[in-house]
Amino acid sequence: MSGISGRIAYRIGAAVALGAGALQVWMNLAVGIVGNEDNPVNLGFYLVVVAAGACAFTARFQAKAMARAMLAVAGMQALLALVIATAPSTVRDDPKGALGVLVLSGIFAALWLSAAALFHKSARAQGDGD
Repeated sequence: MSGISGRIAYRIGAAVALGAGALQVWMNLAVGIVGNEDNPVNLGFYLVVVAAGACAFTARFQAKAMARAMLAVAGMQALLALVIATAPSTVRDDPKGALGVLVLSGIFAALWLSAAALFHKSARAQGDGD
């Protein structure tokens, strides 16, 4: 990945972030991350995607700030997963159980972190990195 220019890294990071958000919404609409698509607990996962959009807007789509924003979204994803996975209703009502929620959220957190790394690479290539 060292040969990727800053502009290309930014575009790939944006694609990964958009893809993660779209996939999370689609998965939630289709089958639900916790239980089925009608489970109200799944609303929290929609909020992660809304937070990603709000963070990107607040960051003014600048690479250095976008890296921090996607890092925050990954943290939000992980914290939400921990809260939901440790809730007694998740273990009781979800056939996937706590492990299923943690694995799915881990995949999404990894996507958000990948986007953050690409935005960071873009910022460094533009001379705006740490």
